[in-house]
Amino acid sequence: MCGDGMLYLKEDSKFKSKDDVQYIVGTNVRKICKEKNVNLMEFSEEIDISYEYLRHIVSPNGQKSLSFYSMYKIAKILGVSMDELCNGIFDDELKKNKNWK
Repeated sequence: MCGDGMLYLKEDSKFKSKDDVQYIVGTNVRKICKEKNVNLMEFSEEIDISYEYLRHIVSPNGQKSLSFYSMYKIAKILGVSMDELCNGIFDDELKKNKNWK
Protein backbone atom coordinates (compact mmCIF):
# COMPACT_ATOMS: atom_id res chain seq x y z
CA MET A 1 0.00 0.00 0.00
CA CYS A 2 1.10 3.49 -0.72
CA GLY A 3 0.95 6.45 1.64
CA ASP A 4 -2.44 7.53 0.30
CA GLY A 5 -4.05 4.25 1.44
CA MET A 6 -4.44 2.91 -2.10
CA LEU A 7 -3.02 -0.39 -3.28
CA TYR A 8 -1.22 -0.13 -6.61
CA LEU A 9 -0.18 -2.97 -8.89
CA LYS A 10 3.30 -3.22 -10.31
CA GLU A 11 3.48 -2.13 -13.93
CA ASP A 12 4.34 -5.67 -15.03
CA SER A 13 1.22 -7.13 -13.30
CA LYS A 14 -1.20 -8.74 -15.69
CA PHE A 15 -4.77 -9.71 -15.04
CA LYS A 16 -6.38 -12.91 -16.20
CA SER A 17 -9.32 -12.37 -18.49
CA LYS A 18 -12.83 -12.41 -17.07
CA ASP A 19 -13.44 -15.64 -19.01
CA ASP A 20 -10.39 -17.29 -17.41
CA VAL A 21 -11.50 -16.31 -13.90
CA GLN A 22 -15.05 -17.56 -14.56
CA TYR A 23 -13.64 -20.80 -15.98
CA ILE A 24 -11.46 -21.39 -12.92
CA VAL A 25 -14.21 -20.66 -10.39
CA GLY A 26 -16.73 -22.75 -12.35
CA THR A 27 -14.27 -25.64 -12.57
CA ASN A 28 -13.60 -25.46 -8.83
CA VAL A 29 -17.32 -25.41 -8.03
CA ARG A 30 -17.91 -28.39 -10.36
CA LYS A 31 -15.02 -30.33 -8.84
CA ILE A 32 -16.12 -29.69 -5.25
CA CYS A 33 -19.75 -30.57 -6.03
CA LYS A 34 -18.63 -33.81 -7.67
CA GLU A 35 -16.37 -34.71 -4.71
CA LYS A 36 -19.24 -34.09 -2.28
CA ASN A 37 -21.87 -35.81 -4.46
CA VAL A 38 -23.96 -32.64 -4.55
CA ASN A 39 -27.16 -32.74 -6.60
CA LEU A 40 -27.02 -29.57 -8.69
CA MET A 41 -30.80 -29.18 -8.86
CA GLU A 42 -31.15 -29.18 -5.07
CA PHE A 43 -28.00 -27.11 -4.67
CA SER A 44 -29.28 -24.42 -7.04
CA GLU A 45 -32.39 -24.06 -4.88
CA GLU A 46 -30.29 -23.73 -1.72
CA ILE A 47 -28.16 -20.95 -3.17
CA ASP A 48 -31.14 -19.29 -4.89
CA ILE A 49 -29.74 -19.53 -8.42
CA SER A 50 -31.68 -21.12 -11.25
CA TYR A 51 -30.59 -24.61 -12.17
CA GLU A 52 -29.89 -23.48 -15.75
CA TYR A 53 -27.65 -20.66 -14.55
CA LEU A 54 -25.75 -22.98 -12.20
CA ARG A 55 -25.28 -25.46 -15.04
CA HIS A 56 -23.72 -22.69 -17.13
CA ILE A 57 -21.42 -21.77 -14.24
CA VAL A 58 -20.09 -25.31 -13.76
CA SER A 59 -20.04 -26.29 -17.44
CA PRO A 60 -16.53 -26.46 -18.95
CA ASN A 61 -17.89 -24.40 -21.85
CA GLY A 62 -20.08 -22.15 -19.74
CA GLN A 63 -19.10 -18.58 -19.22
CA LYS A 64 -21.44 -17.28 -16.55
CA SER A 65 -20.13 -15.21 -13.71
CA LEU A 66 -21.10 -15.23 -10.06
CA SER A 67 -21.65 -12.34 -7.75
CA PHE A 68 -19.45 -12.19 -4.68
CA TYR A 69 -22.53 -12.93 -2.56
CA SER A 70 -23.38 -16.02 -4.63
CA MET A 71 -19.80 -17.24 -4.27
CA TYR A 72 -20.11 -16.72 -0.51
CA LYS A 73 -23.34 -18.78 -0.40
CA ILE A 74 -21.80 -21.54 -2.51
CA ALA A 75 -18.72 -21.72 -0.27
CA LYS A 76 -20.82 -21.67 2.90
CA ILE A 77 -23.18 -24.43 1.77
CA LEU A 78 -20.35 -26.60 0.38
CA GLY A 79 -18.33 -26.09 3.57
CA VAL A 80 -15.29 -24.69 1.78
CA SER A 81 -13.48 -21.37 1.87
CA MET A 82 -13.78 -18.67 -0.75
CA ASP A 83 -10.09 -19.35 -1.38
CA GLU A 84 -10.95 -22.88 -2.47
CA LEU A 85 -13.45 -21.55 -5.01
CA CYS A 86 -10.78 -19.18 -6.32
CA ASN A 87 -7.96 -21.74 -6.23
CA GLY A 88 -5.80 -21.22 -9.32
CA ILE A 89 -6.82 -17.69 -10.21
CA PHE A 90 -3.42 -16.38 -9.21
CA ASP A 91 -1.48 -19.26 -10.76
CA ASP A 92 -0.49 -18.28 -14.30
CA GLU A 93 0.47 -21.85 -15.19
CA LEU A 94 -3.17 -22.98 -15.00
CA LYS A 95 -4.12 -20.59 -17.78
CA LYS A 96 -1.62 -22.30 -20.06
CA ASN A 97 -2.82 -25.80 -19.15
CA LYS A 98 -6.64 -25.82 -19.13
CA ASN A 99 -6.84 -29.60 -18.75
CA TRP A 100 -6.29 -29.38 -14.98
CA LYS A 101 -10.00 -30.12 -14.40
